[in-house]
Amino acid sequence: MIKNIILDVGGILFDDSKDNIEKILGKDCDYIYKTAYGKEFKKCLLGKLSIQEYINSFQNEKDFNDIKYILEKDNLKKSYPLIENNFEFIKKLKKDGYKLFLLTNITEDSYNYMFDGGIYSYQEHLIKPSYEIYNLVLNRFSLNKEETLFFDDKEKNVIVANELGIKSFIFTSIIDIKNNL
Repeated sequence: MIKNIILDVGGILFDDSKDNIEKILGKDCDYIYKTAYGKEFKKCLLGKLSIQEYINSFQNEKDFNDIKYILEKDNLKKSYPLIENNFEFIKKLKKDGYKLFLLTNITEDSYNYMFDGGIYSYQEHLIKPSYEIYNLVLNRFSLNKEETLFFDDKEKNVIVANELGIKSFIFTSIIDIKNNL
């Protein structure tokens, strides 16, 4: 019997898509999106670099103002908006008695904007899909793998969680959670 649900944040609770960035900036944002969330962004996710330090590293970029806009904490409600329907369904899961946990690669600014608890890459200096971060969420919250589901919008994260024995599914819509309960 499933009692616990572990959720990623981006793509499930909040829209972190390039399409959303294009909508708020009103233009094609392929370069901006890839630049802002490129390899160096991982340092922010691991808590080794603040978002402000990261933003400052782009001062000489032609799209500096757009990159700054989508990364600044004050703009997260627009650049990282809540997916209302998913959030309402997840609130219903809580009312139905499921224990809900977060396991997410997230920056400190995003964490402070959204949540009060969970496993966060910036705090733990671990990043999905490392085995250690999955074991950490299981151990810290004493979760039984047989009673737990994990949803993530990234296949590589789901594969590793499944390898560890956590029933895991790729999230494409809230229907994925409904169908796997």
